[in-house]
Amino acid sequence: MAETAWYEVDPGPLELDRIATVVVAGRAVCITRTADGYGALDNRCPHQGGPLGDGQIENGYVICPWHGYEYNPCSGRPPEGFPDAATAYAVEERDGGLFVELPVPEERVSLMDQVVDVLTDWGIDTVFGMVGHSNLGLAEALRKAEAAGRLRFIGIRHEGAAAFAASGYAKLTGRPAACFSIAGPGATNLLTGLSPSRGRCRRRCWGPVRSRRSRSRRRSTR
Repeated sequence: MAETAWYEVDPGPLELDRIATVVVAGRAVCITRTADGYGALDNRCPHQGGPLGDGQIENGYVICPWHGYEYNPCSGRPPEGFPDAATAYAVEERDGGLFVELPVPEERVSLMDQVVDVLTDWGIDTVFGMVGHSNLGLAEALRKAEAAGRLRFIGIRHEGAAAFAASGYAKLTGRPAACFSIAGPGATNLLTGLSPSRGRCRRRCWGPVRSRRSRSRRRSTR
């Protein structure tokens, strides 16, 4: 059985039959408030991962905003006849605060952590990029590396700007830099910085290292 601990959460001024999302102990939690009191559900809908905290309460159930699946705000149980249930956590009100019992997060080295380790071993200390749905694992690994003082992450508003920034950094400093984007059109936007990064410069420089998260499987076009 996983070790658990009580964590204080602050969902703000939550009215009756309203829900909110809070992030605590490394996980997103859907906090609910009904006439029965407060409840806490894992924010991930067990159907297809929809964010329950972005939904609403109707007819006594939390409604997932993606596909309308219903769950009891306190127990996480679905209506009769449905097998899937949302993960529910114990909730207590004490000392004027709201506390939720959650599993203690485990520190694990992910594949993306290892990718960032390799990048820093190569001498990369600066990364330019845009965070999106397909690169969240890499973005989290970069965040942890930045918190540890191993590199700097500079957010941009267009992937092409990240490629140009990495190219300019390499030319001005003689050190490698990295840029990254989301999959698909975001990755193709990096190509706008490809030609300048290959141009000659008076000082010896390295071109930018481009990185993106590819989809693990191809979707059929039919």
